[in-house]
Amino acid sequence: MQTSHACRPTLHLNGVVRRVDPVGREIEVCSGGVVFNFDAPPDCVVTLRGERVKLRLVQPRDRVRVAYAESQGRLTARTVDVQPGDPPLG
Repeated sequence: MQTSHACRPTLHLNGVVRRVDPVGREIEVCSGGVVFNFDAPPDCVVTLRGERVKLRLVQPRDRVRVAYAESQGRLTARTVDVQPGDPPLG
């Protein structure tokens, strides 16, 4: 039984963080008016200004680029990169 997500294709999404649950290892991102819920396993690399950080440092309204894989209806983040700049108004 293979548990690694290394063989699944990597998809990318740009959006704005709505919610972060560092204990449950989840992040909710809005992109194009659609909300995506990602699992963020311990091997998910989170970066802020080019530096690796803990998931808890990601905040609602941060702009992010998420590289992820989809399997059995679940989205699993591989990387979360906090983007520079202000979040969009609205």
